[in-house]
Amino acid sequence: MNFSAYRRPMAVLLLALPLAGCSSDPEPQAAPTPSGPPVIVPGTPGGPNRTVSALPEVERTVDPDDTSFLSDMMIHHTQALQMAGWAPTAAKNARVKALAERIRVGQKPEIESMRQLLTSAGQTPPDLEHVQHEDHSKMPGMATRDELTTLQQTRGRAFDELFLNLMIKHHQGAVLMSGRQAANGSDLRVGEVAQDVSVTQSKEITTMRQLLKEL
Repeated sequence: MNFSAYRRPMAVLLLALPLAGCSSDPEPQAAPTPSGPPVIVPGTPGGPNRTVSALPEVERTVDPDDTSFLSDMMIHHTQALQMAGWAPTAAKNARVKALAERIRVGQKPEIESMRQLLTSAGQTPPDLEHVQHEDHSKMPGMATRDELTTLQQTRGRAFDELFLNLMIKHHQGAVLMSGRQAANGSDLRVGEVAQDVSVTQSKEITTMRQLLKEL
C-alpha cells in the first residue's frame, strides 16, 4: 500500500500550524507618553509637593481664563511676599512672624509653578521685578500703594494688626480669583493650582482672624 498519499496532507497541516499562530491579532500598542516636562505643584504647608504630568501636545489648549488666572495670581502672590517680608523686623507678635514666614515659604514656589504652566502653554509670564511699584489695587484683595507705604512704616503691635487685616483681605481676594478659575477655566493642571491656593489661604484666613482676637 502506498502511504505517501496519507503523509502529504499531514505534512501540509503541520506546516500550516505555525502560520496560523502568526496570523493572530497583534498585541495592543501602549498609549503615547504625555509630552512636555512635569510641573511641580507645592503642597499645603508642611506637606509634600506634587508632580503634575504635562498633557500631550495634541490635547493642549490655551484658555484665556487659565492664563489670566496664572498671570494675575503671580502678581497677587508677589505683593503677599512683599508684605510678609517686612514682618521679621516690624512685627512684635511671634505668631504673626511665623505666619508671615509660612506665607513666604508657601507662595514663592507657587509663583514658580505658575511660571512653568504659562511657559508650557506658550505664554509669556508677567515681569515681577517692578510689580511693587505699580498700582494693582483693582485686583481682588490687593493693597493700595498708600496701604503698603503705611504698613512698611509701621512697627510693633500696630504692624501686627494692620498686617493681619490687609493679609486677610488679600487672601480673600485670592480665594475669589481661584473660584473664578474653577468656574471658567478648563486646564486641569491650572485647576489644581487654583484649588491648592483656595484651600491653603482659606485655612490661613481662619488662623489670622484668631490671631487678631489674641493681639
